[in-house]
Amino acid sequence: MRTSIRYALSISLALNLFTGCSKLPIPEKAVTIDPTLTAPSLNGSLSDITATAFEWKAMEDPRVSGFYVYRSSQSAEDKKLERIATIESRFATHFVDDHLVPNTQYQYRFASKGKENTESNASETISVSTLPMIVPVSFFQSVGNMPRSAKLLWRPHPNAKINGYIIDRLNVNDQKWSEIATITGRLNAEFIDHDLKDGQIYYYRVRAVTYDKLVTEPSETSKVVTKPLPPEIKNITSTSNLPKAIALTWEPTPINDLDHYNIYRSKTSDGKYSYHVKLNDTKYTDITKEDGEIYFYKLTAVDKDDLESLQSTPIVQGSSLIKPKTPVSFDGKTGPNGTDLSWVNADPRTVSYTVIKTTKRSWVDRESIEINSITDTKFHDGDIQPNIEYMYEVLSVDKDGIRSLPAAGINLHYETK
Repeated sequence: MRTSIRYALSISLALNLFTGCSKLPIPEKAVTIDPTLTAPSLNGSLSDITATAFEWKAMEDPRVSGFYVYRSSQSAEDKKLERIATIESRFATHFVDDHLVPNTQYQYRFASKGKENTESNASETISVSTLPMIVPVSFFQSVGNMPRSAKLLWRPHPNAKINGYIIDRLNVNDQKWSEIATITGRLNAEFIDHDLKDGQIYYYRVRAVTYDKLVTEPSETSKVVTKPLPPEIKNITSTSNLPKAIALTWEPTPINDLDHYNIYRSKTSDGKYSYHVKLNDTKYTDITKEDGEIYFYKLTAVDKDDLESLQSTPIVQGSSLIKPKTPVSFDGKTGPNGTDLSWVNADPRTVSYTVIKTTKRSWVDRESIEINSITDTKFHDGDIQPNIEYMYEVLSVDKDGIRSLPAAGINLHYETK
């Protein structure tokens, strides 16, 4: 018999199929005890974590219109019973008192409700205790050093009443916990938090949730440190002495999972640095189109998780080899025996000279030739004709074949009598 009562109460508690009652505390009015009214006869009670269910025998007394429920306060020092509910039907045989405190003892009495504010003698006092709250998740850990994310793992809660979990994350600025995710299903035991900051510390905890929305105390706190960005590239060098090229070298990054380096380039130090090249070596030769062409560089390291370091500082400037200096004091004279030119070297890089001879037969008829590999600072041109104007220019050439700008041209001719 006791088993069937508990089964019926369990169903009643789960479905909460109790109607016609108000469970808010009701201000007590002066009542008159009618000892002739039949008092409720309790069959028993069944307690859960935050609720207790009661069952009594069906009321046969037609003078009864309902029932009053009395309960002690939650204070252990205050045993006074106060009316907490009125049930407005004598045909009711069940009552559930919910929103109770877990693991707490309460005392109850029931009375039958009569007409004109009368009630029966109270039933026997019954003492009940709510069940303890479900224990927190017992095992909770995290996986750190992940790119902009954190992986959380826990042991599924063994209590079958658990329906899911709440993931909390601590805001380190104000030291407040906030709910970041809810997970449905007791057996689910993993969560990955995304869009985190690089190289930052995060704290997490998990709380279990029952089917009826009760939340356990939080688990132990787990600390996560996300994967940091690769360090900045250091000790970058650049050249300015290569013909139509700039060579860059730098110190290898100390990370173990390097994927590649990126080079960004700009024509000005404070301009926009555009992506230039991706490479796996710690050296690079940038080919230029012009002599003395200047570029500014910033480098980054990228790991296998596609995390890219901050762009290197300070900015590195490089340039291709500038042109040699133009010869100075360029002069010449001409006569029947030819033209004699002379100049002064202005650059120690010079290994030879080139003379450009332009023959001007008319305004439109011009012909230029180059005379190369001149190693002296003077030149005699015996191939001239009278009454024809010639223009001469000279430029210096270094060992790499880079030519200077030509010296200002001089025009020479002689006339026959």
